[in-house]
Amino acid sequence: MKVMVLGATGFIGPPLMAALAAMGHDPLGVARRGGEGAPFPVVSLDRSDAAAVAALAERERVEAVVDLLAMTLAGTAPLLAALAGRVGRYAMASSGDVYRRYGALHRLEPDPDAGGPLTEDAPLRTRLHPYRAEPRRPADDPAAWMDDYDKIPIEGAAAAQTGLPAVAVRLPMVFGPGDRQRRFAWAIRPLLAKASAIELDAAWAAWRTTYGYVEDVAAGLALAATHPAAQGAYNLGLAEAPDHLGWAERFAAATGWTGELRTIPRAAVREPLRGQLDGLDLALPLVTDTGRTRAELGYDEPTEPSEALARTVADEARRAAQ
Repeated sequence: MKVMVLGATGFIGPPLMAALAAMGHDPLGVARRGGEGAPFPVVSLDRSDAAAVAALAERERVEAVVDLLAMTLAGTAPLLAALAGRVGRYAMASSGDVYRRYGALHRLEPDPDAGGPLTEDAPLRTRLHPYRAEPRRPADDPAAWMDDYDKIPIEGAAAAQTGLPAVAVRLPMVFGPGDRQRRFAWAIRPLLAKASAIELDAAWAAWRTTYGYVEDVAAGLALAATHPAAQGAYNLGLAEAPDHLGWAERFAAATGWTGELRTIPRAAVREPLRGQLDGLDLALPLVTDTGRTRAELGYDEPTEPSEALARTVADEARRAAQ
């Protein structure tokens, strides 16, 4: 299949293009600044120009589109309308933050189903725009788009768009080389510095959420975009969800670190981290059930866990040296 990737040069884009090619498909990337030196073709085009993206899809006979940049409804609805009738499938990178438990985690609303892993049918948030500032950010603020960020209305619009079969892939916390949020820097950097001990807030250490290594996530997105049976929503991420203490132990073993992992009470945590943790209800795990993705699409992680850890450590070491 000819598959267009919107956001082809970001964190997930390059491994997604590689995954599509490894599966025998023909990836075509789209990025605002193009992709000089990329191993796959990347066209310089602004995703916000929906008519131009649709024209390119039609000209290149694109059969499926993977949208890694669907962040706001206003920025995505015109694209959905433009692609309708032109491509056979639209696959969007959604998020586990659509679930109501995410709202409960941030103390925005109660969770009626607290505790167990979240299936694709679990209740969604009723409070939209979880990152909206009060007052709203100025229009010239680079983060102004976050005031209107929400995957829930985008998923709904994609499902309702006639002439465009749609799949929503709800991503976990994605880590690995190129992770802008550096999700495991809190563990890896002290290990690399050979600290004698690492102190973790006790509740944070015991908290569980679903993570996914970037190349594994890319493989799941590629499957969702091209598998003939794919439809609706799919959770993506590792099948197991160790707590943060367990993750720290894994990275310690990967680096040969033999220091002490120590849990401490919230009162002993320094600001601003203490205030950030106080804003979360860490009694609520944010673990998703990925069984449907595995059963319907035949998904399995292509990366060995030890290799994922080693690559993540190497990337953090490179960044720390810069």
